[in-house]
Amino acid sequence: MKKIILITLLLFSIISANSQTITLQECQDLAQQNFPLVRQQNLIEQTAKNSSSAILSRYFPQVQVNAQATYQSDVTKIELGNLPAQMQSISFPTPDKDQYKAFVDVSQVLYDGGAITAQRKLVDANSRVEKEKVAVELYKLKDRINQTYFGILLMDEQLKQTDLLQNDLQTALDKVNVMVKNGVSLISNKQNLEAEMLKLKQNRQEIQTNRQSLIQVLALLTGKEMTENTSFAKPQSQLADEVAQRPELSLINSQLNTVKLLNNQLNTTILPKANLFFQGGYGKPALNMFKNEFEPYYVAGVRLNWQLSGFYTLGKDKDNLKIQQKSLEVQRDIFNLNQQIAEKQQNSEMQKLRDKLKSDDEIIALRSEIKKSSSVQLENGVLTSSDFIRDANAENQARQTKSLHEIQLLLAEYNLRWIAP
Repeated sequence: MKKIILITLLLFSIISANSQTITLQECQDLAQQNFPLVRQQNLIEQTAKNSSSAILSRYFPQVQVNAQATYQSDVTKIELGNLPAQMQSISFPTPDKDQYKAFVDVSQVLYDGGAITAQRKLVDANSRVEKEKVAVELYKLKDRINQTYFGILLMDEQLKQTDLLQNDLQTALDKVNVMVKNGVSLISNKQNLEAEMLKLKQNRQEIQTNRQSLIQVLALLTGKEMTENTSFAKPQSQLADEVAQRPELSLINSQLNTVKLLNNQLNTTILPKANLFFQGGYGKPALNMFKNEFEPYYVAGVRLNWQLSGFYTLGKDKDNLKIQQKSLEVQRDIFNLNQQIAEKQQNSEMQKLRDKLKSDDEIIALRSEIKKSSSVQLENGVLTSSDFIRDANAENQARQTKSLHEIQLLLAEYNLRWIAP
């Protein structure tokens, strides 16, 4: 008894695992987490953090260690003949032509014209641009998930309608079998129904194969294990005001901000720079050129540097940035225009589908009545199986058309969320 209970529980858990239900939102969330491009976000953040830290280190004292050994063709000399007579008896040492020096140079920024701050802001801005580029690609992934998910829902509806048609044909076949046995119907009627049942079976297998293919694609995109027994919940209709922010606009705005920061950085290149410096070393000669001995020395002070050549190209560089800014603004205007056109087209498509759905129910009702009448006539032997199959297929086609319109309308509503800026 215990074994039977354990086996039953095991079978129940297997069936439950294989018959899981998944939603569109769950697929979207899993895809965002599973897609390899998501890892690029972390790499961009890490790179920006490292670059910003490297730039910030320029505020710290900059240390250089230098050493040199030289041999000069001439050195500073004092010609005694050029001195006053009372000084000609004084001996002035002559420096050696071989000279040596090893020193440490330390500098500390006092004023850099805002260059370091501008560079850090530019690194952050470039990082945001790269993140927005990734966001644009991830946004395209949402549309791919939508298309795949709704494709599966359409396959499910087709399978339902196929099963309904199969039941109708099987009912008709059972009646015709009795009639053939009783000699009140031709065997060709039976054969027509059996052939149509085989054709319907082929169609069902084709739908199942297409469904399984879409499920495999969705499983790869989401990283979630799915089987043919997985159920896919039909999402709720979306309200018109539930629109998502387009990352393409955020990308263009981030690029415009980068251009603005580049312009600020250009301004820093023409400003003077001031540094404290200290140089300490050991050499021969040191600061006293007339002393041919190794000795330590140091020099400290303030250094001012003003690179005036930056004015030569400043105007052209600023003009190029203005052109780049205008180009980005044109791209933004084109994007907004295209989105407005796409939104109007999508709304028009949605209205067209709503109008079709209103008449779909009427068509199905009429086709159902025709099929019922055909079924009665077939049972009474006044209608061939071919005529019944035609009417049954017509009703099935009407039902499938309505299912297609329902899925298309739902997909259009979700697409409108992705289209609207």
